[in-house]
Amino acid sequence: MRLTRSNARRAMPALALALGVSLITMPSAQAAPDVTVKGVEAAFHEAEAMNEQVNQLGEDIKKTSKQIDDLSSEITDQTAVFNTQREALSTTIVQQQMDAPLGTTASLLGSGDPETFIDGLGAVQALNSTRTDALDSFVQVSNQLKNRQTQLDDRRASMRADQKDVAAKQAEIQTKYEAAKADLARLTAAQKASLDAPAPAADTKTDADADADVKVPASGRAKAAVDFALAQIGDPYVYGGTGPNSWDCSGLVMKAWAAAGVSVPRVVGPQMSAAKRIPMGQLQPGDIVAYGDMSHDGLYLGNGRVVHAPRPGKSVEITSLSGFSVAGRVG
Repeated sequence: MRLTRSNARRAMPALALALGVSLITMPSAQAAPDVTVKGVEAAFHEAEAMNEQVNQLGEDIKKTSKQIDDLSSEITDQTAVFNTQREALSTTIVQQQMDAPLGTTASLLGSGDPETFIDGLGAVQALNSTRTDALDSFVQVSNQLKNRQTQLDDRRASMRADQKDVAAKQAEIQTKYEAAKADLARLTAAQKASLDAPAPAADTKTDADADADVKVPASGRAKAAVDFALAQIGDPYVYGGTGPNSWDCSGLVMKAWAAAGVSVPRVVGPQMSAAKRIPMGQLQPGDIVAYGDMSHDGLYLGNGRVVHAPRPGKSVEITSLSGFSVAGRVG
């Protein structure tokens, strides 16, 4: 049909209405949510908290592996005893059948000498008692062997489950870390500078001053632990790092106190459980300070300062007590 000028004029309102509806119903591109320094810090913190869970699973796997080794050794020893006893019992039973096919007691019943019969019966009773004891011992070893094998199977299953859980959590940590990095890249230069700078310590004018000239009023083992931690300043944070050139928070604390001759657990929570809890107002250099959710810790230096391994993308540094809310004393 030919579109006349009159038809065109009549069609314009309908066309305009159709276009209007189309524009209204077209999905608009969603703007990416605003990224804040606080949000990026929270994202990195979440990944670090999960890293401590992985660290704990790693410790559980080490413990289970040791149990598996011990059980395997016990099973080897008990299997040797089991085989020896089984062979001895088998030999005794075979010899008995060869000497008296109808049984020892039946042979004695055919004896015409009462004294021989009485002496022989006493010997049979003694022999049977010995065989009973041997059989009881054999059954006991057999049951122990079965129990140890069941325990071994359970420990192996537990370790496989933990290893699978570690792999899943490590993948999740990587995902969270990549998301945090992506958010970090969207920050302004000023926001990034704010995020990367350690919180100023109470008695320092600048962070450079804090790292360049650290005077820690400590002695003995506490000083040895603090000195070790301070010597790692500048080393990068790495998930699961326990040195010698990279660290996570609990790895640094563990190795610092190990350098002082004190063994502390690998993970933040157990580290705080092993230490003597103290009020924050009674802090001394060398004390462990941690976040309330047990996701992060460091060593107190005095004067409101803490040395810690902060997060990926940063290095071991000195910061303030901000965020640390619980404390424990080692030794």
